[in-house]
Amino acid sequence: MRRELTPRERRGAALIALALVLWAGWWLLVQSWFLDPLSDLQEQAETLRHQEQRYAGALAQRDSLEQQLQAARRDPSSRSSLLPGEDPSAVAADLMQRSLDLVKAHADQGPGCQVTQRMPITPERDSAEPYRQVKVSLTLDCAMEPLVGLLHELEYGQPFLFIDNLSIRRATSAPASGGAGRLQVHLLLRGYLQQAAPHKALPSKAPAAEPETDARQQPDPAEQADLDDQPQPLTPSEEPDA
Repeated sequence: MRRELTPRERRGAALIALALVLWAGWWLLVQSWFLDPLSDLQEQAETLRHQEQRYAGALAQRDSLEQQLQAARRDPSSRSSLLPGEDPSAVAADLMQRSLDLVKAHADQGPGCQVTQRMPITPERDSAEPYRQVKVSLTLDCAMEPLVGLLHELEYGQPFLFIDNLSIRRATSAPASGGAGRLQVHLLLRGYLQQAAPHKALPSKAPAAEPETDARQQPDPAEQADLDDQPQPLTPSEEPDA
């Protein structure tokens, strides 16, 4: 038989049940409806406050940043960081040739390095970027020593070049033990063109002024016809005898 609860145990169970009901009511009526939304609003307000402080700091540095930008534009060395030329296809071809020359400069280091595939790329103009970009895709069969020298020269040389993609794999023909020998390397280089100088419009020539005609020398044909129709006065020699 089940033992009946003592009055003390019943009071304890009733208090526990009451506490559970109160907690459930608090969570349903207060926590989920009021406190959680208020907490979310407080977090959003804190995020907006941090953004406002960051933007205010950026606006406070606007004058100094504009001065630095103008100084960088006037600096002749800043133009050497961009690829010369206006035709993207020609600039991409020049960039590919420059990349080949860099690889040849490190070809005799260690086990060597050579280009197996190359391709210039001219992406479409992005209106959000102030400069036009060109790319070159290179596939190398290169050892570690010349590869390190090549990457160092690409990093610190001018014009500035950026590596969008770098993939290094162990060659399938590499020995199972010992050094890796040559590695299969894929490089995607990116550079930027210099802005083309705006072409000045040639001044248009004014049309030559037509010579003015003297109205007295060239009478109107209609007026000349009216004058011919009017009777002319007789001269003394043409008057009839009385």
